[in-house]
Amino acid sequence: MPLDRKEKGVRVRNINGTSIKTCQCASWLDHWRKFSGRAIPAYCAEMLCTNPAEIGAHVQKDTDSDPNWYVIPLCSAHGAKIGESISLLGTVVLVPTKICEHPGPQHP
Repeated sequence: MPLDRKEKGVRVRNINGTSIKTCQCASWLDHWRKFSGRAIPAYCAEMLCTNPAEIGAHVQKDTDSDPNWYVIPLCSAHGAKIGESISLLGTVVLVPTKICEHPGPQHP
C-alpha cells in the first residue's frame, strides 16, 4: 500500500547538529532506526518530499515549550535547510538524541 503523504504531523525546525557525534551508533540515521524500532523509510520525513531518506537530522519541535533535540530521517536537501521549519508526515517517529544508551555527552 502506498504511503499517504497527505497525513500531516508535527512541524519541526531543522537545527545544526547532525555532524556532532555524541553517541556510538553507526550514524544518526542508525540511531533513529535503533530507537524508533522501525526500518529506515524509503522516503524523506518531510510531508511532500519523495526523495530518499539519507540522513538522521537533528530537529526541534516548532514550539517554545519543548527544548529537546530529536532525530528524524530526511533527504540530503531537507537536511541542509538549517533553521527552516518543515511539516512532517503524521507517521514519523521523533527519536530523542538523549536516549542513546552509550556513555558520553548528550544534547538537551
